[in-house]
Amino acid sequence: MAVKTLRIIGVAMACMALSLSAAHAEPTINLQAIKIIESDGDPKAVNFETGCYGAYQISEICLKDYNQFHGSHYTVKDLFRPEINEMIAAWYFQRIEQMLTHYHIPVNMTTVLASYNWGIGRVVAWAREGMKFEDLPSETRRYIAKYQKLTQPA
Repeated sequence: MAVKTLRIIGVAMACMALSLSAAHAEPTINLQAIKIIESDGDPKAVNFETGCYGAYQISEICLKDYNQFHGSHYTVKDLFRPEINEMIAAWYFQRIEQMLTHYHIPVNMTTVLASYNWGIGRVVAWAREGMKFEDLPSETRRYIAKYQKLTQPA
């Protein structure tokens, strides 16, 4: 089976690659665009409504998942350290790819970005209902449109 990659651009650790089966698209995630959309690049950003922190707006649930997966002990305070926030965001994009694959959902730009913005559980339910783009919440559709605008070639 041929292997394609979902590349993550903008990670301090250099470009990270995720393996995908040949049946999937080959999206490239630009973390700098995600950071702009999430917080306008503010490493001290806090969304009290969603409980998300730092430039990539990492949730406490994502932080807990990261810590369990890696045996680390990062705290919410650590999410204000740009290198930690970016590392967790990059890892979470890998985790999204794994979860989408586990649930037999196509891994493409729409499903990956919707999962980051709206949550993997909601994307799974949306996919089981037919994956119609117009059925995504308007906030998620705007998120995807912002990402596309930021990453379009000049």
